Amino acid sequence: MRNSKGIIQGIGLLGLSVSGALLLQSHGSVAPALASTAKVAGASGSATSDSISYQYGSVEIKVTKSNGKISAIDLVQASATAGREQAFSYLVKDAISANGANFGNLSGATYTTDAFKQALSSAMSKIG
Repeated sequence: MRNSKGIIQGIGLLGLSVSGALLLQSHGSVAPALASTAKVAGASGSATSDSISYQYGSVEIKVTKSNGKISAIDLVQASATAGREQAFSYLVKDAISANGANFGNLSGATYTTDAFKQALSSAMSKIG
């Protein structure tokens, strides 16, 4: 219910559920006022990261999330010198297992790991 100035009146917080947050207006009807908040927790979709350049190459990835979990990471551009490109398959597996960038660096590929984590954060911020 809105007054003449457009301010919502008579709304009390009913509670949060897995499917989303709902507000209960004082006369008993339900309004999905916080539905966008619920989407963040269980975000689904895909996004491509910014291209991250570092001293041994560059990294650009596409991250796909389903119900808030990373379901796939595709290498759009992943270059590295002196054998460091072998790290990418491990980084993809580690990121999916950790559902994000909270995993350790690979020995001998610290800069590659850091660039990958930056790309991962870039893509995930675009999904929400």
